[in-house]
Amino acid sequence: MKVFALGLNHRTAPLDVREQVAVTLTQLPEATTVLQGHLGQGLILSTCNRTEVYTLVDGHGSPVDEMGQLFTDLFEAPWDEVRPYVYALDHREAVHHLFRVSAGLDSMIIGESQILGQVRDAYSTTIAAGAASGPFSKLFHEALRVGKRARRETGIGLNALSVSYAAVGLARSVLGDLSGRSVLVIGLGEAGKLVAQALGNSGVGSITVTNRTYERAQSLATDLSGHALPFEHLEEALPDADIVISCTGAPGYILDYATLERAVGKRTNAPLCIIDIAVPRDVDPAAADLQGLRLYDIEDLDSVSEANREERMREAEKVEVLVEEAVDHFVEWWDGLSSLATIGALGQKAESLRGQEVAKALQQLPGLTPDQQRRIEAMSRSLVKKLLHDPFEVLRSKESPADLASVHRLFRLDSPDGSGAL
Repeated sequence: MKVFALGLNHRTAPLDVREQVAVTLTQLPEATTVLQGHLGQGLILSTCNRTEVYTLVDGHGSPVDEMGQLFTDLFEAPWDEVRPYVYALDHREAVHHLFRVSAGLDSMIIGESQILGQVRDAYSTTIAAGAASGPFSKLFHEALRVGKRARRETGIGLNALSVSYAAVGLARSVLGDLSGRSVLVIGLGEAGKLVAQALGNSGVGSITVTNRTYERAQSLATDLSGHALPFEHLEEALPDADIVISCTGAPGYILDYATLERAVGKRTNAPLCIIDIAVPRDVDPAAADLQGLRLYDIEDLDSVSEANREERMREAEKVEVLVEEAVDHFVEWWDGLSSLATIGALGQKAESLRGQEVAKALQQLPGLTPDQQRRIEAMSRSLVKKLLHDPFEVLRSKESPADLASVHRLFRLDSPDGSGAL
């Protein structure tokens, strides 16, 4: 078995395509159950920038098109529409990609810290569903360890602009000085919380938090020294807000064109700045045409993340070395498991055949003394051991994975009845 990954991200697919295959945290358990029904072991990693499926496949061919039905069942997205944007990563490539993702190297903003928590949440959901165990489970343990090491042993996280602070930069570019501005935060996703905290640190005048669960909105409002708003009063609060941050994880638009048109019509001051960092989007993109409204989404944030980019890239080079070493170590360990399994299967088959042949020989030689019988037994064990010594040494070497399939075919190790002679 080998690791296989299929996915798309901000480099390969536009936002409207990524929306089609996005999985929110609340949808993840059900999606993981569907995935398990198709593939057995598997993990879905879905963030603002990516949706990826990791699983195990046998060593023969690439299952890209075979997973088309999985994408259709999981995301209700036509495979022929999604397929042009998808990348397929086989074994080492998949491991390397996952470790880079966890270390913050594959994010829209290099070094951002949220991805590590998102990998952890995806893994926890997969474990709860019983969709990861053994070596596949260890893969994600190792990915999380690499992500932690990257932040502990390099400075990639110290100078990184998070998506949250990039959102603050966008608001400042539209409105100028943020002191005294009013902020409305819709939704309590991790990104929304971080944006609210970043805005609080920037000196805004007031922060209002709304969520479908009012008690949760009250909890965050208390932490931010702001106040909570019942979700059903959202439209009433829009005309008084200068900045709206939306990150709900809802499957449809929270703010449609008509709602925003009414809100803008009631304003007399600066433009309403809306930053929609949800995927799927919370705000109808058509609202961008409204006069007096400035609408931005997740893809606009990269344009304000130039600060410290050069310094972050230097730290990223250190992380790349760390990741490469971790990949080498993990893949060697993984491939060693296959070698050990093959060695065990070959040794077991040899021992079974040896025992059968010795038993037949002893039946045909009834006059042998117990000592003579022991000598035949010992001679047969020694012969098998010497015959298998060199093949076992080759299988234990780093080059062994390419030889495993040949060994299985030559000795018929995969046949159901174990038939076949050495």
